[in-house]
Amino acid sequence: MSAPNEWQLPSAPCTYMILLMQVNANILRYFLGTDADKTWSGDFYFVQGADPQFGQMSFYRNPNYVPAEADWNEELRLAKLAVRKVNKLEPKPRFFIICGDLTNEFPTGGCLETKEKQIKDFKKVFSRVKSEIPLVCVCGNHDVGDTPTVETINKYRSDFGDDFFSFWCSGVFFIVLNSQYFKDPTHVPHLAEEQERWLDSQLSAAAGSRIICFSHIPWFINRYDEAENKIFNINPDVRLKILDKLYNAGVRHFFCGHYHRNGGGFYKDLELVITSAIGLQLGNDKSGMRIVKVKKDKVSHQYYPLEEVPKTIAFD
Repeated sequence: MSAPNEWQLPSAPCTYMILLMQVNANILRYFLGTDADKTWSGDFYFVQGADPQFGQMSFYRNPNYVPAEADWNEELRLAKLAVRKVNKLEPKPRFFIICGDLTNEFPTGGCLETKEKQIKDFKKVFSRVKSEIPLVCVCGNHDVGDTPTVETINKYRSDFGDDFFSFWCSGVFFIVLNSQYFKDPTHVPHLAEEQERWLDSQLSAAAGSRIICFSHIPWFINRYDEAENKIFNINPDVRLKILDKLYNAGVRHFFCGHYHRNGGGFYKDLELVITSAIGLQLGNDKSGMRIVKVKKDKVSHQYYPLEEVPKTIAFD
């Protein structure tokens, strides 16, 4: 499998658009830009969501869960609300990124018919994001499996596009990583190695630029030196190796999901930001999204419950 491409997001309105796939609805839109997007062009913002995870509420609330009988009506309602809120934002965000677990059913070991229905509904809902707002999808463990295989990675790439990639936007370099290659690459060590070599090349190519990263699983929940959690963070040895690599390359912001609660902390002055879910909450937060403002010398962010997402985004 070839390494993912580097994409650039142009200033709206977009002239060129590549539709990577068309299954009932156009989804995962990458926009072809120019070298101008490698140059700072002024303050902007983007929207980060995570874990819409169609079907998870049914799984959690039914002790006798049967995948073929699952429903995701509440997740559909919340996802539709998220899309409406993003579409009403002014000025328009430069992009809308969803950090993993797009649907709940696993690609193996579950009900594949239910998985396909969830994917179909995800695409139907999120295809309603306005065309001038690029939609960027990040893979999560429920999208490629806790222990991914070549087959599950290929299936994800067929459904949603690359599982790791980079793009420029207004002079900022964005890197999207597949966190399952760090969590459990047992069946795909060659893909994990490929991603890490690619990451090295991307960090080198963007040296001197602001670099912001995304993945699904966070490196840590609260502290960079915390013990490994079987579900919610990355093994400390892998974690510190990659965090040190990112820090030395100038990365100072890393955005994740997966935890279904807001969280995060710092590795030196690299901020790890965990954004709670659009879907099911496992803590005291409400379903929501994060607005991330990018200025030339500062990145700031705020989480909003869906009902409280503002219509207008102001820069001080």
